[in-house]
Amino acid sequence: MSGLGQRKEEHWSAKQFDNYGFRRSDLKDIADKLGVNLDIPLDEITASGGDRKQETFSEEDISVLRSEIANLKDRIKKLMQERPSNLGEYRKDDPLLLAIQIRNNEWAKYDPDNDRATRGNQASIIQYLENKGFSNAQAKSIEMVACPIKRG
Repeated sequence: MSGLGQRKEEHWSAKQFDNYGFRRSDLKDIADKLGVNLDIPLDEITASGGDRKQETFSEEDISVLRSEIANLKDRIKKLMQERPSNLGEYRKDDPLLLAIQIRNNEWAKYDPDNDRATRGNQASIIQYLENKGFSNAQAKSIEMVACPIKRG
């Protein structure tokens, strides 16, 4: 049991809460500051703010928002055209998707001025891919695509 009469998987500290894109401890800190008890069952939580005045928008505000929506739709369309098609749709181990994920994870903190300390570890990346079932040659190829620098 974790908390007051709750099973461990239902408590705010359970692993499943990390899937929401923030750390549990951050959520707990915010909840404590706001005076929200995270141990309250969901059916007992009531919405607040129902007595707020309805906000009205001018025609100018609406026009600006419509323009912004159109710009964002154009940007999404452009980004979708730049994205490789069928990425990860037909195979869970899509080599291009893995290369992109590796570059985003292993090379995010790369600093050319501090090359050795910040570059992705080639051997560990290849080992990781081999453990996923790729041959050594395939793993080296995926690692080479993931690597944003020319190794000497």
